[in-house]
Amino acid sequence: MVVPARDVNGLPQRLSSLIEKRLRRLGINEDALAAELQASSVVTVAKTVDRSVIGQMVDFAKVIPYYLPERAWGEIDIGTVEDRLADTPCRAGGPFHKVIFPRAKAVAALESTWSASVAGR
Repeated sequence: MVVPARDVNGLPQRLSSLIEKRLRRLGINEDALAAELQASSVVTVAKTVDRSVIGQMVDFAKVIPYYLPERAWGEIDIGTVEDRLADTPCRAGGPFHKVIFPRAKAVAALESTWSASVAGR
C-alpha cells in the first residue's frame, strides 16, 4: 500500500479505511475482506521482527519516483505505483527460491487465513 506521507501521526486511525480500499482493488472476497477489516481495527505500532522487510520497503521507496510522472501526480498515479510494486518480486532476506510476488501472496494469504474462520461462523 502506498500513501502520501501526510499526517503520519494519524495513520493508525486511517489504516482500516486504507486497507479496505487496497484490498477491494486486489479483489479479495467479501468474507475475507470483512474479517481482515475487523482484525485490523486495532493498530499497534512497534519495532519490526524482521529487518529484511524494512530493507524491502526501502527498495520499494527508491523505485517509486520512477513510476510517478514528473512534477505532478495524483491518487490515480499512486494506484499505478501500488500495482507496479504488487508485481515486483520480493524475497525479504529469504533464499532466492522463495521469491514472492506481493499481489499473489497477499490474496492467497488473506483468503486462506480467513476462509477457515469465516467457514466456522
